[in-house]
Amino acid sequence: MGVKEKISEIKKIINQENIEAIDLKFIDLKGSIRRVTISNEEFDENLLLEGIGFDGSSVTGFRKVSAGDLVLIPDLDTLHYEPFATNKILSFMCYIKEADTREQFQDDPRFISKKATDYMKSLQFGDTFMVAPEYEFFLFNKVSYDNKSHYSFYHIDSEEGYWNNDAKGNEVFYLPMIKQQGYHRSFPNDRYFCVRQEIVNTMKNFNIPFKYHHHEVAGPSQHEIEIPLVELFKACEYTVLIKYIVKNVARKFGLFATFMPKPLSQDAGSGLHMHMLIKKNGKNIFYGNEYANLSKDALFFMGGILHHGRALVAFTNPSTNSYKRLVPGFEAPTNLFFSLGNRSAAIRIPKYATSEEEKRFEFRTPDATCNPYFAIPAILMAGLDGVKNKIDPTVYGYGPFDKNIHDLNDEERNKIKSIPTSFKEALDELEKDHEFLLQGNVFTKNFIDAYIRTKRKELDLLNREVTPLEYIEYFDC
Repeated sequence: MGVKEKISEIKKIINQENIEAIDLKFIDLKGSIRRVTISNEEFDENLLLEGIGFDGSSVTGFRKVSAGDLVLIPDLDTLHYEPFATNKILSFMCYIKEADTREQFQDDPRFISKKATDYMKSLQFGDTFMVAPEYEFFLFNKVSYDNKSHYSFYHIDSEEGYWNNDAKGNEVFYLPMIKQQGYHRSFPNDRYFCVRQEIVNTMKNFNIPFKYHHHEVAGPSQHEIEIPLVELFKACEYTVLIKYIVKNVARKFGLFATFMPKPLSQDAGSGLHMHMLIKKNGKNIFYGNEYANLSKDALFFMGGILHHGRALVAFTNPSTNSYKRLVPGFEAPTNLFFSLGNRSAAIRIPKYATSEEEKRFEFRTPDATCNPYFAIPAILMAGLDGVKNKIDPTVYGYGPFDKNIHDLNDEERNKIKSIPTSFKEALDELEKDHEFLLQGNVFTKNFIDAYIRTKRKELDLLNREVTPLEYIEYFDC
């Protein structure tokens, strides 16, 4: 169907369904959805040519104030009804274009993810990068936080919180979850099954499939939703939409959802584990006769991810809080090695995925503070660099390690590379190692420099602030 036909069909929907307005959504540098709402009269062919202008300097990192003008052009294939408006609203995801020429803005997150797939195809290595993210998040009943010069605090609470089962004589109207015992709990312990079910039901409005959902490990209301393998662009799109859905459905139930990697210092954190494989002409090229029935190219692809892993986490784990999740224990993937079934490895090969169609591996390091339109393409670019340069992970000392690495002696364990221990260190690594991202002009040097500069400003802000823990440690010095 051509553009004119699509516009005609959409106008019919607008008239027949009594649509009140149209949302144009786009993605900012942090991976959050931004929106502007236009009248029905603005929706015509001219909208696809001229777009709707906006100030890119007001969207962190896109543009300087002196040259902030950009425009939004709706992607007609993303038509959906806005499920959280009380009005009848149609909505589209948008591409970001240059204001003066209407050429594609090269650092538009959605466009970067398209360029990564095009680059993979140009290498004739594969035609479809399939990804299945696992979405972990917490639901809290109460949340408050603030930071001022003279005070700083956060306070969260959950009806499932084990801290509510205390000895103060408080009457308990529910069963608190035992610490670290939440995995796959059922009624009555799993209090928010209905919330998760409402989330996956709402996902249908966006044609997002789901594989399963369940309560996760952490005691106070940690949850997981997983989707089946989908191609790269859809994986990026679904990730930002699922976060949007989860947060809005939670509010309908009077709850607060967070994808923050480590909201509770003494409990399990939330990751964004990513299962992946590559297809060529419909065939899974990761299946083969090497270790764990992987192909040689699959091993090279893993080698690229592990080899560039210390720089890669600047995109897959772009927050100071990310590195409070990535500490030993809590099944945290802090070491750059691969293994069959070992959940402390950066790359885990699932034991249950044995068929040619299902053979894949899981990159366990990422978390949901990432912008998926940057993180997933960056993972693909690292893997493709491994294939191009035949980076054999076994030769480079990245495994396999199929036993608890803490059982190794100090000399053996010290040979295993680890991810950075801080976001600052990750940005330093990205500054040194980013050539693999520039191939095919998928990421631009200007973008990499601007990203590092923007994130370092964020770090400076966080590093200057005094925390309550510092008062505990140092006030009476």
